[in-house]
Amino acid sequence: MRRLLAACLVAAEVAVAARADAAATVRAVREILTPATTRLIVECSAPVQHRLRNVPAQPRLGVPQRVYVDLIGARLDEATPLPAAFREGPVVRLRAAQNGPASTRLILDVPGLSASGVFAMPDPFRLIIDVRGAPRVAPPAETVASARAAGVRAAGAPAEAPVPTAMRHAEQPNPAASLPRRRFKIVVDPGHGGKDPGALGVGGLAEKDVVLAIAQRLQARLAGVPDVDVILTRDSDVFLALEERTARANAAQADLFISVHANASTDPSLSGVETYYLNNANDRATIRLAEMENGLRTVTGRGGRDRNASFILSDLIQSYKVQESVALAEDVQRGLVGALDAHGTPAPDLGVKRGPFYVLVGAGMPCVLVEAAFITHPTEGRRLAQASYQDILAEGLLRGIQRFVENARLAGNL
Repeated sequence: MRRLLAACLVAAEVAVAARADAAATVRAVREILTPATTRLIVECSAPVQHRLRNVPAQPRLGVPQRVYVDLIGARLDEATPLPAAFREGPVVRLRAAQNGPASTRLILDVPGLSASGVFAMPDPFRLIIDVRGAPRVAPPAETVASARAAGVRAAGAPAEAPVPTAMRHAEQPNPAASLPRRRFKIVVDPGHGGKDPGALGVGGLAEKDVVLAIAQRLQARLAGVPDVDVILTRDSDVFLALEERTARANAAQADLFISVHANASTDPSLSGVETYYLNNANDRATIRLAEMENGLRTVTGRGGRDRNASFILSDLIQSYKVQESVALAEDVQRGLVGALDAHGTPAPDLGVKRGPFYVLVGAGMPCVLVEAAFITHPTEGRRLAQASYQDILAEGLLRGIQRFVENARLAGNL
């Protein structure tokens, strides 16, 4: 009996060791920071499960709000670099610990936490952790230094210190001064690029090239609109990870984010224009499209197991921006269809739809993904290669953007 028990214990230890050996390794943790958001990109050597938990603050113990993210099936490599400091954003500290033979916990201190979420991306496998919260307040030393530089009394300064006359005059409001019309920023995202060609269409036309040309033409048109700044996420044939695109829009504090794509289908008869806003979807056509745009080879996986859970995009699915995104999608869709009709190149209006597109996750502004045409359709695919057709599509996007901005300004939203 003792021999049997000892054998079982040895077997159990071997099994645990084998599971640990088989665990994925956390290779790198990168951060993308804006004043109100922190995005962590956790790259692993193999897919892992994850679990996120928000932990309330414990004021009596001096413990701030925290976010725990457990990477189940992952080991922390001692050589893995972690961000040493966060210069801005709601996360003030990150720690990592091994909390099991094959489980790693990331601990994020977030004093002003308002929302958090996590989702997975493939090839290579990454977990994207999004945290939103109150912008960081400058530390006391910086505050005092800033106050002194501005001539404002800091703690310990004489209470009766005189304020210079010039400063006193400068602080008085000028009734004659009129506030300038607020500028707004638009980030246009040409899909795919570099090693990722996107869909291939008629004559070997690559989606990455077509959408870049459309985005550049749109940029040129927007540059002529007063009070507008426009930024492209890429302006050449370079690869840019999906998680970097929306993060760039957040970093630029953009007012709108528009990702431009060309549709594709194994059915060459399919054609038309459709515009998506971020949300989960159940119809198979949308899931297949999201699979393609998200870089997934299959939705169902081996044995028909549903992988749609990997699409579920966390609490940061833009619940507070959904209505604005729907309005933007409707205006863009109407603008595209109208421009195509006006130029004698009509296309089916496939409407506004919702879809789980990674590139839109975590956006802090109204955002949409546009499928401007089917690159696999004989007519649309041939037209997409023509500069004149690209101009029409750019005009349609411009129409939609201008309509949305005008309505938003009238409503006081921009």
